[in-house]
Amino acid sequence: MNVYLQMPEFASEALRARLGYAFRLFCAIYGHRPILDARDAAPWDVTIRYRDAMAGASIADARTVWLCRGLRERDPREPAPPPLKYMREGVVTLLHYAPERSHAPDWIGEIFEWVSCADEYSVTQRDSVGRPPFEAAYAGRHGVDMRIPYAALAMRALQREICRVVPRAPEGPRAPEGLEGHAVIPTHDADYFPAGRMHAVRRLTRNAVVSCLLQKRPALGLRQVGHAIQVAFGAARDPLDQIVNVVEQELQQGITSSFYFLARSAHRLDAGYALCDEGVIETMRWLQARGMEIGLHGSFTSLEKPGELEQERTILEESGVQPLGGRQHWLRFTLDRLIAEVENAGLQYDTSIGWSTRIGYRAGACFAYPPYDFAEEAPARFLEFPLVVMDQALHAPRGHEGQLFHEAAKMIAQSRRLGWGGISLLWHPAAFGTGWLPAEVGETYWRLAEDRLRWNDAWLKGSRFLEMAGERYVEAGLLPAGAPAPMAQQYSLPTFAGPRSSASPQPVALADNAWSA
Repeated sequence: MNVYLQMPEFASEALRARLGYAFRLFCAIYGHRPILDARDAAPWDVTIRYRDAMAGASIADARTVWLCRGLRERDPREPAPPPLKYMREGVVTLLHYAPERSHAPDWIGEIFEWVSCADEYSVTQRDSVGRPPFEAAYAGRHGVDMRIPYAALAMRALQREICRVVPRAPEGPRAPEGLEGHAVIPTHDADYFPAGRMHAVRRLTRNAVVSCLLQKRPALGLRQVGHAIQVAFGAARDPLDQIVNVVEQELQQGITSSFYFLARSAHRLDAGYALCDEGVIETMRWLQARGMEIGLHGSFTSLEKPGELEQERTILEESGVQPLGGRQHWLRFTLDRLIAEVENAGLQYDTSIGWSTRIGYRAGACFAYPPYDFAEEAPARFLEFPLVVMDQALHAPRGHEGQLFHEAAKMIAQSRRLGWGGISLLWHPAAFGTGWLPAEVGETYWRLAEDRLRWNDAWLKGSRFLEMAGERYVEAGLLPAGAPAPMAQQYSLPTFAGPRSSASPQPVALADNAWSA
């Protein structure tokens, strides 16, 4: 369907860019052709107008959706308006801008406010590791339940308005051709690599202290002490060394996933392994030989100076990997630096926009999208696969650990109900095996994986989703022509039998750090 957006009169260039971005994103998800220039020769099926867009136009014009003026040009350093509850004609959501009685809310402006995360630019506080704290962000300040994808709700409401004037229009989003089912991108951050028996003992002992004293999980802590004793005396293998186990079980279920490796460790909160170590290289080769994707895990300091993330990509490439995307370690980023440096590094996707302490839709989006670059007043040149569930962010009252699965399943169900997906999940390999987190956390991942067929979820590695869905964003004018162009990852190194594990430890130069995984 061809949809024409008539911009509001006297809208500034910045406001036009922001509305145009949100409109194109809506069209990309719903499979429409966006038209923003009335001189376009192709006829359009429906027009979206703002109340003051054309003074001489009749509100009763056929095939016209009328919206209230909502979004105004605002310096992103200025906080967003507080949320307003909206309940009308079956739509229940939160708005930034109050509508008038006779017109629909500014659904396009609402899409922009949520997906751009504009309010985050006004947050100057930082937590202990340098991230904007949730409590200071929009959701934290106003008590917003971000387990609800508000941007997707705004899109659905806008599509309903279109269906009112074009009854033949489909109510739901149209998935890209070839994508069967709701797309989920399973990912694993390689934050731990085995470095000998005593390294494992120290890590397990530290995890036991954290479990007992900080997390108030004495049973888990005692189990980790038991692991440490068994590993110390050679009676058991390192329970944190789980990459091979994860891959073998995923392959049994027909899943390919993305593994993100750190290219360097310059800070005590980095994982500490050396990328040049033969064991790490062999593991990456083994992963790719089995169809898994290798991506870049930006280090703790990778965004502190311009060009550092690009350097880390180069280091990974020199190891034989062509990374297409990745995620920031510790989710340590601010949006302005993340967008600029991911673009500078030439990555085609990112999976950082989420929270480490809670599950939810940080940008209100249950779909892939290019972040909005306020510095350029334009879409970024890469796609974001929003991180909606992270292993350590799953919490349940003691004795009710079974709720972990239901909480994660609800998040995925919300996305499935409102679209065709593009969300990412994060389970660190060390999250399996009770060496770091409770057994229920790892079990939750496998239950989600097993139920994906019943739910019609397609679990795809990031590069595969990019290949299948990327062109939709190009067609909508959100990504430049010719991008994304996924490249097959290849190694120029010889093949080998398999990665080393703690069953046959080979010491490497690793520095201990405070990361509990």
